[in-house]
Amino acid sequence: MSGISGSVEQMTQGHLRNVQQLAVFYTGHSNIYAINIAKVKAFIITEEVAINDTPKDTDVIAGIATIRGEPVTLINLDAWLGLPALAVKDYKLIIFCEFNHKKIGFLVKDMLDIVEKTTQELRHTEETNSKITYTTYVRVNNKDELCTVFNAEQLLRDIHWTDDGSDEIKKYVDEKIHSSKLVLAAEDSGVAREVLSSFFEESGLDYEIYANGTLLIKRLEELNPDKIGMVITDIEMPGTDGYQVAAFIKNNKNLSHIPVIVNSSMTTDAVRGKMSQVGVDGFVGKTDISNLFKLTKKFLLR
Repeated sequence: MSGISGSVEQMTQGHLRNVQQLAVFYTGHSNIYAINIAKVKAFIITEEVAINDTPKDTDVIAGIATIRGEPVTLINLDAWLGLPALAVKDYKLIIFCEFNHKKIGFLVKDMLDIVEKTTQELRHTEETNSKITYTTYVRVNNKDELCTVFNAEQLLRDIHWTDDGSDEIKKYVDEKIHSSKLVLAAEDSGVAREVLSSFFEESGLDYEIYANGTLLIKRLEELNPDKIGMVITDIEMPGTDGYQVAAFIKNNKNLSHIPVIVNSSMTTDAVRGKMSQVGVDGFVGKTDISNLFKLTKKFLLR
């Protein structure tokens, strides 16, 4: 445990080798799930923090923990997955994360491992289950076991933590952006694609959205670079991820002038620093429509 809960920062260099590092854990019912380590701020032993059982609208919210002097909402993944929730004390660990500047802790039964997977080893399954981003296999007791990476964007929407409805988008998009340029986007989350589509429509933009970076890069190679106004990409995608998309553009002399905006729920300083090293032009948290609108106007109307 001490090795895993040491410096999370040291575990977040995977993009430099085109791999994703996953924190693999057991749910309360011993199902194997995972989360991208770049979303993790720390691993906390549950019994070492004070937890308040606050009033709540859903069993998915298990209470509020005080972590590092701050209130952190605790999420019971079992309840969200449709399984019986265990008592808080029966979960050994809290995976402390930050999504779009919101601090959240996931109750898990125990950690299993930190594993590295190439993006080619991740299988996209969101079309069949919106709560799953993708699946892969991990080695447990000399056997390959199915591991599920859960869809954090869907979870945040389900607990009403995102301002991504059409009314909210209209609130922040107060004018049309008059540009003849095409905007390309890569986003593997169906929830986030819906938000981006609504945003582009409300902004009056010409756009194309692709479900992964591979398809976006293929489209880039087909188009006249001067026709492209900007590229918006998620980071965490199977196949070709956002690091690779940004590097492909910024390392290509014919494309490097195209602004690249990262649209990700991974908003930690470590992730921002790594994307800056690649040379991206902006960073916006998913569903942060206000900032996305400002950045889009900045780069399309310059």
